[in-house]
Amino acid sequence: MSRKGYRATTMDDIAEYIGVSKTTLYQYFRNKDDLVIEIVKAFPEEIREKTMSKFPAASRLDGWIAILDFYLENSVEENALFFEFLSMIPRNPEIAKSFSENMLSGLKKATLGVAKQQQQGKGGTGAAPRTIALAMMSLFNGLRALSLIGVERDELRAQWIEIGKILLGYKENS
Repeated sequence: MSRKGYRATTMDDIAEYIGVSKTTLYQYFRNKDDLVIEIVKAFPEEIREKTMSKFPAASRLDGWIAILDFYLENSVEENALFFEFLSMIPRNPEIAKSFSENMLSGLKKATLGVAKQQQQGKGGTGAAPRTIALAMMSLFNGLRALSLIGVERDELRAQWIEIGKILLGYKENS
C-alpha cells in the first residue's frame, strides 16, 4: 500500500507481497479496510518499542526527537500512507475508533511522561503536561506532513528541536 496507495492496492497485491494465497488472506481479513484497522492497531506497539523507552528517563527532549527520527526514517510513501489512512476516518467508524484509541493512548502516555519529567524538576514552562503533550503531538504531525512536500529531514529535525526547547522550557544553559 505504501508503494501504490490504498485505493490502487488490491488484495491480490497484498497476498503476493506477503507470500500467501488470496484465499488465505481472506481467512484473516474480509477486505482492505479490515487490514488497515489491524495495521492501525499494531502500529503504536512498534513506535513504543523503538522510541518510548527514552521516556521519561531521557532528557526532556530526547524522547520527542526519537519519535520524529523514527518517522523521518520512513519513506515518503510510508508517511503518505499514514495520512491516507487518516483521511479514511470520516467514512469508516472502525478505522476512526482505532485511530482515536491509539492517538488518545499516545497522548495519555506523553502527558504522563511530561508530568513525570516536571515532577523531577525537568519541566520549566509552567504549562500543563497535557497541553505540552498535545502541542508536541500536533506539531509532530505537522512536521511529518511537511516532510511529504519536500522539506528536508535535517531542517525538520532542527526545527523540531528548537520548538521542543521552547515548549519544554529549555534555557540556554539547560
